[in-house]
Amino acid sequence: MLRIPIKELDVPQYDDDHVIRSWKWFMSFMSKKDWQRRKADIENKIAVHFKATQPFSEPISEGTLLVEKNDVIGWYLYLLDMLINEPHKYEYFQGSRIVPIFKRFGLDFELLKNIGGVEKKIKDLINKRKSEADAFLFEIMTALLWARNGYQVAFLDEKKAGKTSDIIAKRDEETWSIECKRQSKTSDYTYRENTKRQKMVSYISKTLLERNILLDIEFHVELENLPDTFLKDLLEEKLKRPVTGKIVSNTKVDIELSFVDMFKIKEHLENNSVKDYSPMLHSLIGKKPIDNKGFTCGIAADYFRIGEGDVNNLYISYISNAFGVYCSCDAKEALWAKARDIKNQVHKAMQQFNSQNNAVIHVGMETFDGPQVEKKRFDKIKSTIAQISTENTNLKWIFCSFFQAYSRPHEYYIFDETVSTISPYLTPKPPLDTRLMIVPEDENTEDDLNHWDRPLP
Repeated sequence: MLRIPIKELDVPQYDDDHVIRSWKWFMSFMSKKDWQRRKADIENKIAVHFKATQPFSEPISEGTLLVEKNDVIGWYLYLLDMLINEPHKYEYFQGSRIVPIFKRFGLDFELLKNIGGVEKKIKDLINKRKSEADAFLFEIMTALLWARNGYQVAFLDEKKAGKTSDIIAKRDEETWSIECKRQSKTSDYTYRENTKRQKMVSYISKTLLERNILLDIEFHVELENLPDTFLKDLLEEKLKRPVTGKIVSNTKVDIELSFVDMFKIKEHLENNSVKDYSPMLHSLIGKKPIDNKGFTCGIAADYFRIGEGDVNNLYISYISNAFGVYCSCDAKEALWAKARDIKNQVHKAMQQFNSQNNAVIHVGMETFDGPQVEKKRFDKIKSTIAQISTENTNLKWIFCSFFQAYSRPHEYYIFDETVSTISPYLTPKPPLDTRLMIVPEDENTEDDLNHWDRPLP
């Protein structure tokens, strides 16, 4: 395979001082030798995993998390390392989730460093509890939020304190006990659904590729209840002479067919190199940004590598054929299964409170399953909160933070955030004036809508 020196590729140098500063601070909690060992281990796992994967079957945005589940913080720091130092190897999809967090850390760097116990928290994360990155980063973001609101904030040592909250915050005569709960990125149901979708598409991928077909599929029943050959059995004859428009509409599925714009792709590649598994590749094939729908694509192409090694440095110079498949499911059973409640997180948090201080729970979750799921989840959350009894605790507030990262061809990330503030009391004064953890308050849209109700960026 052709290999091009890095200097011949015009990749812009990343220069956001806020991100670089906070990344360097996190990196200072381990030795250079330890980082080189962990970096090599991450790259070995990625290289082996994606060599064994079919070209169309698993986007790196999902696959790497499954591969590197034992050192998640190492993977996140690796993403930042690549963005800053080896941008030709940067992974856009996962990076869009992580870079905004470190941007916030850098924006309020002095406040962050002055939080009591924050250095021990980071040391524990980097050296002892590597797989718990999402939970630990959420705790740090929560502590920083309270510091930004003028509180003196400290982490409590769970080994010494016994049954207690994660964070204590004090301001004037107020003392607040704060418990943090972070939902996993994606539900088990979504992973199972994605696996099923990929199997279904695999039976027709060769035909789709030969004819440059783009499908938009809306399932009305759960995918798990359908045979793996469902799409093949349904479409085999129709794909022999494909026509544009709705080709299937019944109680199980609606399918719209169009064609990949190969002329536009070839025109783009005449003047640009496109990275494999990138937002640019997906948008060229899918003819729009890819969000909230499962997307499977495949290409017949000429490739080259940038720089040394074989890790996430594969680029495309020419594409002869391409296909894409959008998939979504509006079955009420599927929507309900993906719309995870916060009941377990709230009840676990309440067990950590003593009766001395006013108590607050912060719950963090990502909204990758689309607006239909988020509406269902919101209904579940409201029902859960209505049934919570605060008789044995001083629970005053629950803050639900919803995060959404978007990957776009010409931007490192777009990040959105919605906060739902809930209290069992009628007219209390909330302890936080600023409530967005990551997005700067002045960047929040003025329409006051939940971000999943707004048009996609």
